[in-house]
Amino acid sequence: MLPLFFVDNLSGGNSQLLDKDEAHHAIKVLRVKIGEEIMISDGSGNWVSGPITEIEKKTLLIKVSNRGEKKSNKPELVIVQAITKSDRNKEMLELITVAGVDRIIPWQSDRSISKWQSDSLDKWELTIKESCKQARRVVMPKLSKSVSSKQLGKELSSVPFSLIFHESASTNFSDVNIPSDIQSIYLIIGPEGGITDEELLMFKGISSNIVRLGVPVLRSAHAGFAALAAVQTKLGRW
Repeated sequence: MLPLFFVDNLSGGNSQLLDKDEAHHAIKVLRVKIGEEIMISDGSGNWVSGPITEIEKKTLLIKVSNRGEKKSNKPELVIVQAITKSDRNKEMLELITVAGVDRIIPWQSDRSISKWQSDSLDKWELTIKESCKQARRVVMPKLSKSVSSKQLGKELSSVPFSLIFHESASTNFSDVNIPSDIQSIYLIIGPEGGITDEELLMFKGISSNIVRLGVPVLRSAHAGFAALAAVQTKLGRW
């Protein structure tokens, strides 16, 4: 597959400019050459591809030979991720992005060790973009604002379907039936210390299902990847 880069907006013309950090990475790190084909996306599903025709110090230009649009899948897969240790956040984001998450909600759970910082949004967005490039994803997952447990409980009360993954659940994920007409599925991933009983009471509603993926207890940073793989297999995507 072609190397993928992102711009804010596609030109719509017969050529496409790549600049800023993306051009720097292509020119200085990957050392692309004239004639090499690359793909450029706006992150919303629109993309163009073609050979590089010009390379300057901080920009490059391609001749557009192909273009297309990738539609988002339905139902939308939403990962609600308890904020993990700082060194685990990057790994977690890489895994769930390549596994096909559509939207990510950072959750400041009661047992989260780390806190959402003023620069956390920028760091998470950068990791998501880099992971999309590695996975050749032209639709970047949306990153929502951080929520507290109380805010999450209120949001879950109105969502059509949610799966709360908990190691002590009596129901296996394989026994859950996913409705065919829903627009989104929320997957709630707790922190290393687990979801508290108080949080479970807040989250448990008519559309919520408390389930476990298996006997082995996964790390919080890895559980989202496993949950997405399981859900996408049940949906017939994998």
